[in-house]
Amino acid sequence: MNRNIIELVAAGFFGVSAIAGFAATQTRQAYDLTQIQFCPVSKTEIGQLYLDRTYCNHPRYVLTEEWRRYGGYGSVIPYKGDAIQWVRDLPTDNPRQLEANAIAVIGLWGVAGCLLVRSQRLKRRDYELGEAEKTDGYATWLSSVHRREVKQHSAGLNTERLKDGLTALDTEERKTLGLTDEENENAKARIQFEDFIKFRAVNHSAQDKIIAENLLAKAKADKERAKTEILQVKEPEQAAIAATSNFTLPDEFKWIYKLLKLPFRVLSGEQGSGKSTLERLMIRLLKDEGYHIVVINPETNPAVWSGVEVLVEEQEINTFMEAFPESIRARQRRAREEKIDEDDFLDTLSDECGLHGRVAIFLMESNTYEVHGVNPDLLAAFLKQSLTNIRKWGYTVCMTAHSDNQTSVSSALSGFSKLLDSQPRVDCIAVSHPETNEAVSSGKAWLKMKGVKDPQATEVPLYNYPKTKKF
Repeated sequence: MNRNIIELVAAGFFGVSAIAGFAATQTRQAYDLTQIQFCPVSKTEIGQLYLDRTYCNHPRYVLTEEWRRYGGYGSVIPYKGDAIQWVRDLPTDNPRQLEANAIAVIGLWGVAGCLLVRSQRLKRRDYELGEAEKTDGYATWLSSVHRREVKQHSAGLNTERLKDGLTALDTEERKTLGLTDEENENAKARIQFEDFIKFRAVNHSAQDKIIAENLLAKAKADKERAKTEILQVKEPEQAAIAATSNFTLPDEFKWIYKLLKLPFRVLSGEQGSGKSTLERLMIRLLKDEGYHIVVINPETNPAVWSGVEVLVEEQEINTFMEAFPESIRARQRRAREEKIDEDDFLDTLSDECGLHGRVAIFLMESNTYEVHGVNPDLLAAFLKQSLTNIRKWGYTVCMTAHSDNQTSVSSALSGFSKLLDSQPRVDCIAVSHPETNEAVSSGKAWLKMKGVKDPQATEVPLYNYPKTKKF
């Protein structure tokens, strides 16, 4: 049977059901009622006649279920004893109202469902017809492409032939009238030919440029592929270095141990000069000595680190920096209470772990702290405390920045530039890559133990520690 007929018949059936249901709900008395009379008793005959005329002779109706609760708990009819009497029950004239309403609602929902199904089917059919029409049109267009091209080419040839004929006739007429001669026509033809040659040369130049760009892109891709293959070869070796438990440095790199025994140091240099590599090496060496490592870097991804504590959110960084001076004072109080010499206190922390033991703090990308919401006053107080002899209390701090200018690190460090400039530092040296002209590490750095203006700065080699953040 046709789906249109099925849908229309179903909609009609549900519509008739809804109308019948609503018609069946009509009633003059929707509920079961009980007729009662209120007949109070008087002691006199005249009074009784008055009460009967006023109350007893007037019919009263209540719900049957309320009359059944008369005299019981929760009855809405005030209890008057035998003064209220039953007269008769009046049942509803339509006891099937609930079923009729249900049929009416189901009928309406059925009509809506049938119309919805029909509309969706018609929409889908219209879409399919439209797509079929587009497909047929495209097929027709493809089938006539060849004929159109032939016709277009034929029209172009006719136009060129007509133009050539008219041009030749015009030239002959101009020669007859003495307006031109053979020499002028030859010159014009030569100029047109030269213009054609130049136009073709321009097209060839554009094509040569595209070919050169493609060759350059291919050469760059081959170079990057070669770099990737080299890194893939080196990665197992670097992973083996990072995983070894007995890591030792060659003699030419042992200058870093002198730097690690200081309470504070600065790492600076251009981007790509090797600061991050030096940081990873220092973290590894300090962790091997039993230090708990705290990395503060609001721009890093903590998921790639392991074996160290990483602080990236501004709230936790502010909390840590605010608690730092108090932790120093707490260790000083402990030394006084336990009667430990301040020079021996560091040895007592060898059995402690975590933040209760020896702690190495790395301030990475410190120039970006204020931008990420770190409180400048807390940062300034932290740095001022770090510039004291905190190593004997179990702390050491390493600050890394592209620029170590006091205002670029913290706007609240006014007046401490000379003290900050006098701290030991390592200035990593960057060179330009010969092919990409990008800044890369030269493998060397300036070790300045007396600060920025150290007259005895020493050039030291940088160890190429593996590019890993798992310690």
